Amino acid sequence: MAASFSIDPAENLVCVQMRGELSVEALTTAMNQIAMDARYRPGMHAVADLRECSGDWDYSEMQRFRDYVVRIGGIRRRRWAAVVSPGAIAAVGHVVILISEAVGASIAMRLFEDPEAALRWVREHHGEPAGA
Repeated sequence: MAASFSIDPAENLVCVQMRGELSVEALTTAMNQIAMDARYRPGMHAVADLRECSGDWDYSEMQRFRDYVVRIGGIRRRRWAAVVSPGAIAAVGHVVILISEAVGASIAMRLFEDPEAALRWVREHHGEPAGA
């Protein structure tokens, strides 16, 4: 798994690019590395480009990732967008979103095929009060 990221504190935005076999461990490791970056602040919005990823998670892996997201989510509302190609990763993403919404996660997640649409959706938060 190869991952790179950029953080724009002024935009309150993290952009991530991942390639290769996507596992829960690889994704959470990358997320933990981002959280350790000096420019990162809790509650940042994110756009992750996963179009060059492959992988097929079983339901227990999806639940494990959902639990991780809920644990790190805190109370600050934010948006995470994933750019995906049709296939297994998109299917995993849809299930993760459904089971995260069911437990009231503070992170709103959506899947997109178009990176610009993903960025527009994430940026729509600017009209909301901080921490909303």
